[in-house]
Amino acid sequence: MSGIILLGAVSYLLFRRFYIPQVRYISLTSDYFPLFLIIGIALSGILMRYFIKVDIVSAKELIMGLLTFSPRIPEGIGVIFYIHLFLVCALFAYFPFSKLVHMAGVFLSPTRNLANNSRMKRHVNPWNYPVKVHTYEEYEDDFRGKMKTAEIPVEKE
Repeated sequence: MSGIILLGAVSYLLFRRFYIPQVRYISLTSDYFPLFLIIGIALSGILMRYFIKVDIVSAKELIMGLLTFSPRIPEGIGVIFYIHLFLVCALFAYFPFSKLVHMAGVFLSPTRNLANNSRMKRHVNPWNYPVKVHTYEEYEDDFRGKMKTAEIPVEKE
């Protein structure tokens, strides 16, 4: 059931990118690539589960060998499993360099992690260094002659 729901959700996102003109206008190639990867992962997973049977014990043995850095390739694993594994690895490799990594910002957002008392207390960034402020009056004093030659209005004559 979960594979079919995933496939339906990703298909909806792809359909939306193709058929809504505003979304199609702002979509780039890099927006379609992860959708096709996820669709491939879902399809290969559904194929392995319901249509092309894969030896689960051999697949677990291979994955556990990869996780413990002592890989052994057992007999009886179908090609569809390797396709599925390749697509998952491709998504993992692509993920840090894609727009998908922005979803981590939801959990790291200051609006979620800071107290909402900015009206009661002034929050000053402790890392800010002192900056010499150049007021408009000082700016006008420094450049009054040039401003008059450029016919820029000045406050003091």
